[in-house]
Amino acid sequence: MAGSQALPPSSQATGPANGGTDRPRRPASGFYRLVFSDDPKQQLRITRSLLSALVFVVCIGLIVYATAIGMMDATAGAVLAGCIVVSCTGFYVALRSGFNLRFAEPALTLPQIMAALTWICGAYAITNESHGGTLMLFTLVQVFGIFNMSARAARISSIYAVVTMGATMLYKTLTAPEFYPARVEWVYFVFVATIMPTISQLAQQLTSMRERMKAQRLDLEVALARIQELATLDELTGLINRRQMTQVLADHALRQKRNANGFGVAVIDLDFFKKVNDTYGHAVGDEVLRGFAQEARRVLRETDVIARWGGEEFLLIMVETPPGHPGTGLDRLRAALADFPISPTVPGLRVTFSAGLTLYRAGEPIDVAIERADKALYQAKAAGRDRTILME
Repeated sequence: MAGSQALPPSSQATGPANGGTDRPRRPASGFYRLVFSDDPKQQLRITRSLLSALVFVVCIGLIVYATAIGMMDATAGAVLAGCIVVSCTGFYVALRSGFNLRFAEPALTLPQIMAALTWICGAYAITNESHGGTLMLFTLVQVFGIFNMSARAARISSIYAVVTMGATMLYKTLTAPEFYPARVEWVYFVFVATIMPTISQLAQQLTSMRERMKAQRLDLEVALARIQELATLDELTGLINRRQMTQVLADHALRQKRNANGFGVAVIDLDFFKKVNDTYGHAVGDEVLRGFAQEARRVLRETDVIARWGGEEFLLIMVETPPGHPGTGLDRLRAALADFPISPTVPGLRVTFSAGLTLYRAGEPIDVAIERADKALYQAKAAGRDRTILME
C-alpha cells in the first residue's frame, strides 16, 4: 500500500446489470420463410395444417382414379375435389396471413377438423360400393387433432362427426340402397358412434394432462426464479449478496485484462450501527439498511454495482473511476444521506458511513484489492468516521 488520503462525500444509484445471450438460431432460407413465416408458433401451425392437407392430396388422387375407372360420378368427384382444394387453400391463407391470430384458438383446429369431416362425408356419399374405406379417414381426421384440441372442441367435433355421418348414411340408404344397404350402414353407424366419442374422451384426458403439466411447469419456473433470486439477492435490502458480488468482481477483473478499463473497490460500513440497534431496536436497524440500499441505488451510477457484504457492511464497484476523483460517487452518497429520512419509524434519524477505497490493479487477485480497501476502511474509522480513505 503506497499511501492513503482522505476524500470527501458522494452518491450513486446502483443495481447489478443482468445479462443473457440467446443461442443464435440458424437463419431459415428465404423460401422457407415465405411459405411458413418467421414466427415459430405460426410455422408449427402451418406445418400441421399442410401435413393434414397431404391426406386430402391422397383423397383427390383416389377421386381421380375412381372417376377414371367409372366408380364415381365425374361431376360429383370434381365438385368434391374442388371443395377440398378451396378448403385447404383457405386455411393455409388464413394461417400464413396471420388472420388466424384474431381467434381464441389460433391453430383453427376445430374449423379444420369440421371441414375435413364434411368432405369425408361427401366422399362417403359418392364412392358407392367402396364407400366403407372412407371411414378410416373419418377416424384419422379426429385423431389428427387429439393432441391439440380443447375438451370442448373435442366434444363438438365428435358430436358433429356422428350427426353428419349418420345423416349421410340415412340419406344414402334412401337414395342408393343398392350401394348403401341399411343393414350394412347400421353396422357402420355403430362403428362411427362408438369410435368418435371414444376418441373425444381420449382427447379430453390428454387436454387435462396437458393443462396439469403446464401448471406444474409454471410452478417449477416460479420456484426456480425464486431460488435464483435467493441465491443472488440479499432478502432484506434487495441488493446482490456477497456470493453474487464475488462473481461480479471476478468478471470485472477479467474484463480489465481485455480492455484496460479500471475500476475502484470500496468497502462501506455504516457508522455506529450497533448503537442504532441498541437504541431503537432491530426493526429500525433493518429500516436503516433498507434505506441506505434504496438511496445508494438512486444516487450511484447505473454502471456501478453495490452489494450487501455482511451485517452493516456494503461493497461497491465503481467502473471507470475518473482519474483524480475516485471518491466522487461516495461523496454524492454521503451528501444525499445527510438529508434522507432513512427510517420511517424514526424520521429524524440520520446515518453516516465510513469507506475504504482502492483502485484495482490489473492482474492482482481480487482478494488483495478487497483487503486493501478493508485496511483503508479501518483508517477511516480510526480518523473519526464519516469519511472516505483512499489507499493506492
